[in-house]
Amino acid sequence: MSTPSNLTKNRTISLKLSGIEEYLKKIQEVGVNVEESVSEAIAESAKPVYEDIKAWAEKHKFTGATLKGVDLSEVKQDGNYFYVDVGINTDKSENAWHAVFVEYGSPHNAADPGIRNAFTSNKSKVKKIQRDILKKAGMPDE
Repeated sequence: MSTPSNLTKNRTISLKLSGIEEYLKKIQEVGVNVEESVSEAIAESAKPVYEDIKAWAEKHKFTGATLKGVDLSEVKQDGNYFYVDVGINTDKSENAWHAVFVEYGSPHNAADPGIRNAFTSNKSKVKKIQRDILKKAGMPDE
């Protein structure tokens, strides 16, 4: 049995991106300090997630270790990648790791996923904050 010729031919996939040069030109024309604007957008957009995690930890305050471990870092940069760490920081509170039993449950307690919910429920808010800050800074949105 022979193999159909259309399955054995080399296939080429090409990708054409248009508008990138124009977009970069718009950014340069505006004269925006991109790094500063992105850093501000990242820092501000992480606050709703942080506040929700903090409220969740407050609700489960038994020893206070988890609440003390709720943390929002300064903006960090790795090349063109900007980020913050938000969540439970065991460097800040040694016993904050017990939050895993609240988040995922234990044989004795049902799960209460406050950390995961803080991220998922704030996705659109985070995007809006970032978009608004970048737009206010003069970044083109298209």
